[in-house]
Amino acid sequence: MLSLLLLCLLVTVGSLITSLTGLGGGTLILAGLLLVYPPELAIPLHSFTQFSANALRTGLFFKSVNWRVVASYGLLMLPAAWMAARIFDLINPSILKIMVGIFILFSIIPFKFTPKSEPRPRTFMIIGALSGFLGVFVGAIGPAVVPFFNRLKLSRDGILSTKSAGQMLLQLSKIIAFTGAASINFLVLKDQIWVLILGTLLGVGISLPLGKRISDQKFDLAINILLGLISIKVLVEGLRELVLFNA
Repeated sequence: MLSLLLLCLLVTVGSLITSLTGLGGGTLILAGLLLVYPPELAIPLHSFTQFSANALRTGLFFKSVNWRVVASYGLLMLPAAWMAARIFDLINPSILKIMVGIFILFSIIPFKFTPKSEPRPRTFMIIGALSGFLGVFVGAIGPAVVPFFNRLKLSRDGILSTKSAGQMLLQLSKIIAFTGAASINFLVLKDQIWVLILGTLLGVGISLPLGKRISDQKFDLAINILLGLISIKVLVEGLRELVLFNA
């Protein structure tokens, strides 16, 4: 019981910080889960936290969603996620740790990539397929796709809701792929899943009355340092395990 309460607290805090600071893709929650679970469990479980958070945001701003963009983004997503999930079990967990560690580091590196014009539907189809495939292995794909959604000629609520609907669809595709192609029995993990969903919704709910965004640079810096330390820990563990495995 204590472990479930601590897990709920971890996800609530991570979801709250993500909602307030705009940290994309739930990277902080994934990093926290990696401190509790091995990557072959942390990544699938992470899908439920992101699905519930994005489903709530989509519901709150449902009228602002650009469903044409979401449809383009999701068209090839499930087949790509299914292909990735078919080989998910074949990858050494140590390599998964290395991949996730590198991707978290990548997510906190400041870079100013911005598409020159509003992305076309074909562009969203491509990044949707890439998101579905890569998301199975690294979990948090949000930072890589945010620049494309931010270039949509929509209101702020429209961009937020469309991005949330797209990420909700991504996480649903991953859950289906993990269940069908990777044969992960989520029923065995139902207690953890409910705790993760509850913690995520609590975090998002608490963030709503506290403001849309916190722009405190020192706070963002502290979070990035925390993410950097966790990613290095995960990366070093993966490299060490891989060396011992091949020794």
